[in-house]
Amino acid sequence: MNELEQMLTDSAERLFGNEVTLEQSEAMERGEFPQPLWNAVDKSGLVHVLASEEAGGANASWTEALPVMLAAGRTVTPLPFVDAATATWLLSRLGIEAPQGLLALADLSAAPTASQDGDTWRLSAEVEVPWGRHAQHVLVRAANAWLLLPTEHASVREDANIAGEPRDRLTFVDAVATAASTRQPLEECDDPAALGALMRAIQITGVLERVLNQTVQYATERIQFGKPIGKFQAIQQQLAVLANEVVASRMAVASACAALSGKDWAQQAMIAKIICGLAAGRAPAIAHQVHGAIGFTREHSLHYATRRLWSWRAEYGSEAQWAAKLGKVAIEHGGDTLWERLTEAA
Repeated sequence: MNELEQMLTDSAERLFGNEVTLEQSEAMERGEFPQPLWNAVDKSGLVHVLASEEAGGANASWTEALPVMLAAGRTVTPLPFVDAATATWLLSRLGIEAPQGLLALADLSAAPTASQDGDTWRLSAEVEVPWGRHAQHVLVRAANAWLLLPTEHASVREDANIAGEPRDRLTFVDAVATAASTRQPLEECDDPAALGALMRAIQITGVLERVLNQTVQYATERIQFGKPIGKFQAIQQQLAVLANEVVASRMAVASACAALSGKDWAQQAMIAKIICGLAAGRAPAIAHQVHGAIGFTREHSLHYATRRLWSWRAEYGSEAQWAAKLGKVAIEHGGDTLWERLTEAA
């Protein structure tokens, strides 16, 4: 860990550890945006952690910024922090100045077509925008350009995932982009949704760390038959499996982040989403089993983590979808090159 990474890690741990509360998550699920929390996060500058220095950011690599994004997940921060940080990174690579206020990132899986009239770009389309109802601007990947659009005149169809996070659809009618670019900010990638897959994989990993810590703590404190349940071999075995899932996920996202400067980053992002998606299925089962009946109650805090795991697992492609894509690529290149491609990616 270099000096910049250590500084960013300390800042993120302090910020999210001091500012985030479960009461904010409860309020978010009632439709209340945690504005004071967003103000604190925005003031810290961490949203611009990936942006270039010219764009007012820290110019951190994805590896250096990973602990910051994991900290947001580990504290179940009720904000689209990873999405916003990724959006500002994309804007800096596009040469577009990041706007004030909450910046949302439209679903990268879709690509509506924008129209151009001289230097003016317009969009008439319905796009899925996580946290769209609260955003002042949204970055949209169109088929022929990247557009920065104000949301003030867009109509909003509100929806939410099972974690209660906004998953809205915004309809733009002849909306004029604040800025636009035809540059390609994602090198060596034929499917930008892979970046979205990496975002969700990172979020899953952060929450997995929280689930592990919470489950180990409960196993240490819960007394049954005269001793902590963590002393029983069956529980210890379950905790070991849970820890393995967390380590595998952390290694997968770390490898994907390290690969973002190379040609195989999309493949690594897909692999990370597969590994983290599988962990998001196994880890909650173990955590809830160890917690027993109390872990299934609304009053207990465990569900704030596990519902996010289930939600993010389903977003930006399932394990089966990404595995099929990777398998198709392997078949197209032929078996003789498979080992070479695997070792190059490593």
